[in-house]
Amino acid sequence: MKFIKIIFLISLIFGLIDTFAQVLPHDTSKVLVKFNEPMSREGIFDISNYKILCEDNHEVKIFKVGVVEGDTAVILFTEKHQPGKAYRIIVSNLKDKAGNLISQENNYALYQKTN
Repeated sequence: MKFIKIIFLISLIFGLIDTFAQVLPHDTSKVLVKFNEPMSREGIFDISNYKILCEDNHEVKIFKVGVVEGDTAVILFTEKHQPGKAYRIIVSNLKDKAGNLISQENNYALYQKTN
């Protein structure tokens, strides 16, 4: 696994994701995490495999995970992100379809909420 890419979502097309039913708080953020190849479904819905830290080291609560069709990305439904703050996401314990574990050197990305 070479890298992951983060995109902060403003809106979402719900027809593209596969999630399990769960009620979410009204004030949430969505983070799109793109992988450079399709991922195995083993562990992909487990929230404990994802960690988001704000620049002040506050851990952002993740409510649920949705998988984009094709298994090349996930959408994390999280507590509200703060504009102008920098965030770091760490992904662990996930494997690609060939069974290769995501690399510890390339399992994180930085991003910022602009507004």
